[in-house]
Amino acid sequence: MSDPLAPQGAASDATVLSTLANGLQVLECLAAGRTSVRHLSEELDLPRQTVYRVLRTLAALGWVELDRGDDTYCLTSKVWSIASRSFRLSDVRDTLSPVVQRLAETFGETVHLATYERGEVTYIDKAEGWHPIRSYTELGGTAPAYCVATGKMLLALQSSAEVDRVLSQPLAAHTPTTVTDPGALRSELATALEQGYAVNRGEWREGVAGIALPIVSGPTGEHVAIGFSGPEARIQDRADELLAALREAVEGSPFLQHSSVPTRKEVR
Repeated sequence: MSDPLAPQGAASDATVLSTLANGLQVLECLAAGRTSVRHLSEELDLPRQTVYRVLRTLAALGWVELDRGDDTYCLTSKVWSIASRSFRLSDVRDTLSPVVQRLAETFGETVHLATYERGEVTYIDKAEGWHPIRSYTELGGTAPAYCVATGKMLLALQSSAEVDRVLSQPLAAHTPTTVTDPGALRSELATALEQGYAVNRGEWREGVAGIALPIVSGPTGEHVAIGFSGPEARIQDRADELLAALREAVEGSPFLQHSSVPTRKEVR
């Protein structure tokens, strides 16, 4: 019996492997940062048309994103999303997972750990609390940064150019309380920077609120955000208690640094 997965000819096999190899090489180059078709073509010694076709395919599948302002491409959070499903823990999650678990067990609310990428947060760790709540998130899942607490906090830490880019795009109203006015969101980001934490008042999932603060973890000093999530009324009633718990947990770990006074960006 013939093997249905066996190569159907040297030429066909070479074509498939070459296409796959080109795509993987482009992804590896983009891991170093945003760049152009021309740069990728020169770096990989590939025809520009080939690089363009690869990028178009990767963009259609959600792996890369084009910035039409300067015609450059960058990786999307999908890369991390896939990686988080394939590997048990990242270095950041290794460090922070005990903190996430302990907070959920102690206070009974769901705790999220998130990173920022191009207007979205990706959940790299999560622990369910013992208070009943329907879960709307999953490990490796994403959410719009402008309407969740972890996302607002991380968006506030981005450059002015990145904030401008995010707020210049159409902002969908996911619930009746979603803030979609750019001016109001800028004000919220400024407040988050000033007070060192951000809140979500049922803006992503109706009736589900959150509170989050930024932390610096690992030798790279990258910002991530950690926060509680739960029924809106309960989170509001416990806001002071939960915020104090987040700060104590972060400041009590020798591996973490609470970013209560971020200075990386300017909100205009």
